[in-house]
Amino acid sequence: MKIKHIRSMDLWLLTKGDKVLYRGKLNPWKSPGIIASVLRSEGKLFRYFG
Repeated sequence: MKIKHIRSMDLWLLTKGDKVLYRGKLNPWKSPGIIASVLRSEGKLFRYFG
C-alpha cells in the first residue's frame, strides 16, 4: 500500500496497485480509523476477542 499527498488538490490517496482504497482530505497517518477501515475492507484486520 502507498500513501500519497497531492498538494495542488489537497488530497490524500491510499492505493494498492491500481486500486484506490481511500481518497479524501484527511491524512491517513493522523487517523487510525481510516487505515483500519481500509484494512478491514481488504480483509487484513483481525480482532481477537479472548
